[in-house]
Amino acid sequence: MGDVVTDMTTGPPLRRIVGFALPLAAASLFQQVYLLVDSVVVGRYVGVDGLAAVGASGPLFYLLNAMFIGLGTAFTIRLAHLRGAGQDRQRRDVVVALAAVTVCWTLGCVLLVTVLAEPVLALMGITGALAEQCARFIGVLSLGFPGIFGSAAVSAYLRGLGDSRAAMWVQACGNLLNIGLALLFVGGLGLGIAGAALATAVAASVATVVGVAASARAYPLPRGRPTRRAVRGEFVDAVRLGAPLATQHVILAVGIMVLVWIIEPYGEVVLAAFTVVSRVEAFSAILFLSFSGAVTAFAAQNLGAGHVERARQGLLRALGLTVGLTVLVSALVLLARGPVAALFTDDPTTRRVTGQYLLIIFPFLSLYTVMVVLHGYLNGARRTTVPLVCTIVAFALVQVPFAYVLSRPFGIEAVMWAVVVSWTTGLAYSVFCLRHVLTPRRTPARGHPPTPVEVRSSP
Repeated sequence: MGDVVTDMTTGPPLRRIVGFALPLAAASLFQQVYLLVDSVVVGRYVGVDGLAAVGASGPLFYLLNAMFIGLGTAFTIRLAHLRGAGQDRQRRDVVVALAAVTVCWTLGCVLLVTVLAEPVLALMGITGALAEQCARFIGVLSLGFPGIFGSAAVSAYLRGLGDSRAAMWVQACGNLLNIGLALLFVGGLGLGIAGAALATAVAASVATVVGVAASARAYPLPRGRPTRRAVRGEFVDAVRLGAPLATQHVILAVGIMVLVWIIEPYGEVVLAAFTVVSRVEAFSAILFLSFSGAVTAFAAQNLGAGHVERARQGLLRALGLTVGLTVLVSALVLLARGPVAALFTDDPTTRRVTGQYLLIIFPFLSLYTVMVVLHGYLNGARRTTVPLVCTIVAFALVQVPFAYVLSRPFGIEAVMWAVVVSWTTGLAYSVFCLRHVLTPRRTPARGHPPTPVEVRSSP
């Protein structure tokens, strides 16, 4: 693995970004294939009620997992800055701080799930037999939290070093095993949604062990003992940088819970369609989220090395590629929306609602994909508060209220159009915050030195 570490401060910018993004996309592809297969297996073997239970449980798990990913991204950014600045000795302190955060987070999440799973489901309006299935799914899944968060930490570490290919193999190992175990536990042994959760727990644990062993061999830590003061400093910096990212995911997760509460009165059929669309949307966004992660690493390394204009050029070229690929992906999903819906369920109403949802949001997918790539640059520039404010404005203040208020007179279609309104708002805010980067710089007058460009830490 050591030979593939990417120095993103040299070479063609777009080639570096794409080269970094493709392994991330492949890893995410494995993950989304697993999620799709898992949903198909649950839908086919357990039924619409099982698919609805997985969808209703999703926001709670997303809350815990995505918050940790936000903290992990802070360590990724820190490692990338150190690499760009040529300060490898501090990597040891970062690794110790990352390990400590992972252990504490795992223990805290197990405790939270044990105590709060059922009350949170009740707040979402999930009761009765559906609530029992959700609680069973989350309870079994919590057995795999050490592996789930451990593999995420390993991936964050490898991405920070620039080795997205190794991060891909760690995630692919877990996801491929997950697919096989889901088919065995749910389809073969008939364990229901508890079997799907158990498959995730076992596969993530195996991936963590493989990832830690491979990383230790390929990237031995610098000699010497980490000092408590240095580790504490890395921890504080990661929390400060990662808190906006984690808070952003908290808002998203809580907002999704509210959306589930809004949708739940329409019945399990609509909730199942909501689950299917969320899977398709996540699958379609794989490449663009990978571009976002690659732009984060690219910006972090180059801004750390003082190459401000190179970071800007990389962002602009990544945006051009993003728009072109989004048009292609949107067209493919719209053309295949019928077969896609039929893949998950035989229920005609669920298939109809799924197709309608896809037809409304996917013509506007470029609003979302451009926004997430812009957020990648902002994260790499350590301006992590901007994506947080964007989420608050676009999702919490626009999408959720829009869906709630207009769903009463206009029905479930208002929830679907709320997504488009949210994407439009988020993109407009993100472009405004990066207007100084997206617009060409004026050439300074003769005799006047150029104004230095600073990496700002606030919007």
